[in-house]
Amino acid sequence: MNKGKLFLICSFICILTIISININNSILPYDFLAKEMKNAEAHNKPSEILYHVDMDEGEYLVFYINEKRNLTCAIIKKRIFSHSLLRICSELLITGSERPTNYMLSSYNKGRAWIDWGIIRDNTITKVLVNGENATIVEAKGLRFFYITHKGNTPSSESVYQFFDTLGQPIFE
Repeated sequence: MNKGKLFLICSFICILTIISININNSILPYDFLAKEMKNAEAHNKPSEILYHVDMDEGEYLVFYINEKRNLTCAIIKKRIFSHSLLRICSELLITGSERPTNYMLSSYNKGRAWIDWGIIRDNTITKVLVNGENATIVEAKGLRFFYITHKGNTPSSESVYQFFDTLGQPIFE
């Protein structure tokens, strides 16, 4: 093979790689999730996005309403040429519960990372602590929920949730 043909082949491969990377970079995490889950069961299949956040190490956290009209979230990892789904958390009921909050702990990344998250139904709750750390409270499309992510091996039996009102008084469930 002569140098001209080799240069042409290498150039063609480089151009295809650049195009592939640009296409991947233009896909939003929710669009990837919708495409990935198009044939999934209703409790995993997204119906409406509520919120997404870029986390560290090229990971995205996407909260969405599933086809059963419940809240769930997914953790997506951005790869060089694509995305991958690290975890879809179980769903939480938006309505039909008398509790002021519902929450859960889910692991991902082979148990090396965790997300504590939940729904806040009590409007007097203005602060959430999980294991003593401030959780982020989100209001999106009439729904309030919280989340906090952390790394390390934390078993679910050790998560402690505390809820506070605007005066800093604890709210007990």
